[in-house]
Amino acid sequence: MPEINQNNDQLLQDIHNSQAKPTCSECGTYEPWGLSSWCPKCGYYPALGKCVGQVELQDEVEIKPQPQTVWEIIPEWGWILGVGTIAAIGLSIGARYYCSSAAELCLWTITQATVGFLMFMIAHMIVYLHAVSKSVEFGILSIFLTPLKIWGPTIRRFPAGAWKLDMAVWGLTLFISAFAIVGGFEFNSLFKDWGFRKSADINLVATIVDQAKNAEGDGADNLEEALDDFAGGSEETPDKMAEKAAAAAGAAGGALPEPEPEKEPEETAKVPLQEYDCLLLGYSALPNGKIDSVLIASSYNKKLVYAGYIIGSDLPEDIRKEWESRLPELRQKKPFVKNKQVATWIKPRITLKVAAEGWNEHSRRLIKPQFVSLLQEISVD
Repeated sequence: MPEINQNNDQLLQDIHNSQAKPTCSECGTYEPWGLSSWCPKCGYYPALGKCVGQVELQDEVEIKPQPQTVWEIIPEWGWILGVGTIAAIGLSIGARYYCSSAAELCLWTITQATVGFLMFMIAHMIVYLHAVSKSVEFGILSIFLTPLKIWGPTIRRFPAGAWKLDMAVWGLTLFISAFAIVGGFEFNSLFKDWGFRKSADINLVATIVDQAKNAEGDGADNLEEALDDFAGGSEETPDKMAEKAAAAAGAAGGALPEPEPEKEPEETAKVPLQEYDCLLLGYSALPNGKIDSVLIASSYNKKLVYAGYIIGSDLPEDIRKEWESRLPELRQKKPFVKNKQVATWIKPRITLKVAAEGWNEHSRRLIKPQFVSLLQEISVD
C-alpha cells in the first residue's frame, strides 16, 4: 500500500514539472502548440532551428540622422513643387512686360488661364479616381463639395504620386497669375481683334434710321448743291471750311448763313467727361492721303445733328490707318446730316464712342469730343 501511494506522488510530481517547463525554448512561452509543429507565438520551428514567417528582430535599432539644413528639411518633391510655382509666376511677369499691346495681353491672359485650368482639372480628376478606388464614401459630387478630402489618399502616399500635386498647384498658379499679374484683359480689345464690337446706343440707331427715311425723295436746294461741288475732293481742315463755304454760296447765287459761334462755358474746374455714341459723317484729308479730321453726328433731343469733329492726330494710329484705306470706299455726294461744313462725305456705316464735356446748348455741338472706341457698323440701305 505505501508503494502505491509513493508511485502516485511521483506521477503527480512529473506532471507538475512538465507543466512548469516553457513550451518554446526560443521565446519561453507556456502556450500549448496543439497539433502545430511550430510555436504559435514566435513561429519557432524546432526541426529547422529557426522562426518561420516572422521578421527577425534586430539587436540594434537603426538611428536615422536628423536633418541639419533647410535643404535637408524640405523633401525633394517639395523643391520640385516650389521651383515650378516660381517659374509659373516668372512666366506671368515676363508676359506682362513682353506684350506690347492690350490685344496681346488679352490673348496671353486667355491662353495662360485656359492651360492652367486644364492642368488643375486633369490632376484633380486623377486624384478623384484614385480616391474612389480606395473608398466608397466618395461620389461624383465630391469633386466639387469636398475637393480637399479626395486628396487625402494621394497625400498619404507621398512622395509616391507627388506629380499630381505638382500639376494641380502649377495649373492653379498659372490660372490665378493670368488675371492677377498678366492682366490686360480688355474686352473691347478682344472684340476688336475678332471683329466683334459693342453695338451703338439704340437711340442713336433710331435717329439714324429716321434720318434715312426722311431723306428719301428729298431734293437738295441750290445752296446744298453748291456745297456738294466742294464735297468729295476737299482737303481742307475744318478751320478753313468757312472760306470754302463762302465760295460755294457765291457760286450758287445764294447767301450762306453765318456759322453759329460756339460759346463754351468758362472752365472754373475740370469738367468730367461723358461718353456719347456718334455716327461718322465724313472726313478731310491732306494731299498725302493722311486723315486730317473726321466729322461726327450724334443724337440731340432725339434728332440726329452735326456734333463736331475730331482732329486726325488725336485718333489712335491703327484706327486712323484703317480709316484712310476704308473711308474712300464709302464716299457719297451729299452729307447724311445737313450741315454747313465742307468735307468728303461717307455713307452712314461707321459708329463710334466719343467722350466730351457735354453739349453746347447754343451751337448744339459736343464740347471737345475725343475718340474712345469703335462700335458695330450699321446699315440703313
